[in-house]
Amino acid sequence: MDGDSRSARRRLLGHLAVVMGLLSLFAVLVAATPPDAGANIGAGIVGLPLLALGMPWSLPILIDPYRFDQWSDAAHYVLWFGPALLNVALHAVAIAVWNRRRHT
Repeated sequence: MDGDSRSARRRLLGHLAVVMGLLSLFAVLVAATPPDAGANIGAGIVGLPLLALGMPWSLPILIDPYRFDQWSDAAHYVLWFGPALLNVALHAVAIAVWNRRRHT
């Protein structure tokens, strides 16, 4: 394994660690706040970087977040934070393809 491959994997693991850390913190903040407590500002602040990490897939929710108001809470969470996980997966696939092409 050469230095470029290690560096790419290190960046992928860093990307994964940031996304999973933010998702975990968001889950804790949501679970710790009673549903009748009103707006959860802490969870909202933690969610903003996750939206940025999900670009460009999170763009529809950023452009018009009220379009999805009739959806369930679980669907909202998937719509808001699924793109960040998708980008981690795409990052991993890109590294695998790049390494395979480079070593053939």
